Amino acid sequence: MATKICGLYINPPIAIARLGGSSAPLEAYQWIASPDPRANGGTAVAADWSLRVRADATVEPYRPTEIQFRDGDLIRPVCPFFEVHALVGDPKTSPDTWTSAPLTAALLESDGLRPHDVRLTIDAQNHKAFRRTKKAELRFGTFPPVVVAANNYDPVPLSAVSPPDAAVPMIPAGRSIPLGSIQCLRGIAQPPESGATWAVGPNAVRVDVLRFRFTPAKGYSYGPPQAARALETPAPRSKIPPVDPSRAFLDPAARWWKAKVNTLIAPQDTYDGAHTGRKTSFGVVDDTCEVAVTVALRDGARALSARCNIFVGPPDFAPDHRPFLSLADELNDRVGDDAVRNAAMSPVDRDAWVQDLFARIYETLSLMNVDVWRAAFAVPLTTEQMARRKIVGDAMPSPRNALGGYDKLRDPLVAIARSNSTKPLPITERARDRHRALMDLDELRNTIARDPGLIRRLIRAPFEVDLVEARRGDTTMRMPPFMRNSNAFPLTLSGWQHDLLMNWVAGIEAGGDTVPSASESAFAVRADTRQQAVLTRTRARPRARARKP
Repeated sequence: MATKICGLYINPPIAIARLGGSSAPLEAYQWIASPDPRANGGTAVAADWSLRVRADATVEPYRPTEIQFRDGDLIRPVCPFFEVHALVGDPKTSPDTWTSAPLTAALLESDGLRPHDVRLTIDAQNHKAFRRTKKAELRFGTFPPVVVAANNYDPVPLSAVSPPDAAVPMIPAGRSIPLGSIQCLRGIAQPPESGATWAVGPNAVRVDVLRFRFTPAKGYSYGPPQAARALETPAPRSKIPPVDPSRAFLDPAARWWKAKVNTLIAPQDTYDGAHTGRKTSFGVVDDTCEVAVTVALRDGARALSARCNIFVGPPDFAPDHRPFLSLADELNDRVGDDAVRNAAMSPVDRDAWVQDLFARIYETLSLMNVDVWRAAFAVPLTTEQMARRKIVGDAMPSPRNALGGYDKLRDPLVAIARSNSTKPLPITERARDRHRALMDLDELRNTIARDPGLIRRLIRAPFEVDLVEARRGDTTMRMPPFMRNSNAFPLTLSGWQHDLLMNWVAGIEAGGDTVPSASESAFAVRADTRQQAVLTRTRARPRARARKP
């Protein structure tokens, strides 16, 4: 039987888009080791191959000489591209025999299909007000989802409205909130490898593949007319209208305006007005959203589809600093083959991973004003958490609160001076100095050897919360302090990160290295095998297979 298209998948399956007011999208970059020894982090950004969308909807690969994050006061948005790939083979054989290939016009034609046989269904939704009130009518999004044929190369706007069954629509009839746009791009012939540097090697940029791009919204807020006026509240910022009058058209009768704070979600202060001390909402929403894109190919008995998700958030104001806990780290906790991958790591691999983790920890810490966070959220120490004697010469205020002179987790040999004009942030400076030193593996090993058990006492287990931390986001000194998870409790490492780190620490404490057992969590899968792992899971899904007549 002739080779046919038997399945579809989208690369990448998940992407982050970031709001921005500029009409020029942010170009692609990668993280590299910072060449500047004076930099406040170990990472720098380096320009990578980017795609320029031409007027005829084709793309032109190029590598910029520098990365520009804003145009004047307008931030450049992050606008991710997505490629559609096919699983090709004999539909009567096992999916394991199918091979991956870019979905191009030529591949479609060889199977008796054309680009108009491929359709995108885009469902963009914002459920923030709904989640905070449990009122489904406060959702807004693309009702119904937007359908675009793959041969429609014009940008298609995604206009959000209230649900059609809403008794009192928050977005009045005839109005909408822009959530961005989607554009299918025209494929052109792929040049030979000798014709362009970007077409060379396993990471070659394809210009013939079926590709689409999502452009997010500008980053505006919307509210009822009341939100465009100065509000009478006790907070100093109360005279600043939360919403520009041109976007103050939401209906206050929809019950998001003056919605009362409740215990439905945590943290409870994630509504506009909380920073002013208000107990009710300003009725404000924004143009962030979650977008689900389904690509479907229909031809007689065949009905193939694939899906990707786009999460739209605010700009990243520290793009050259890596977080110690990323989306990839969270996803690794949910992959079933963690133990096998962890056990396969060599001692050299584990050393490199630990060093990189502590570099990421330092990069995150270097963005924080620990003095301010400590003053606001350091919990009073319990008897068990206090040392018998205060650190000699320590001038930290509130010595019986976390990080104070009585904190048992503090290094008793290091006193912190009081804030002054020459050293206004002594706690922050001490934290940065210490974590900068711990990026060196020899210093980290010496620290573990000098005080066995210290790392376990300092670094909390995944989702671990002390009893004294169960209010207002207050935290102890346990790492990482003064950072909250989405459930309002202290942020922690993911399960696989914590297990791998503690296994490495146990090896150092034992005087050598230990190889992780097959029962433990794992390090991230290597980039060169990740695609194959995704393909294996894709093939296992019934909806990715061809329907047999």
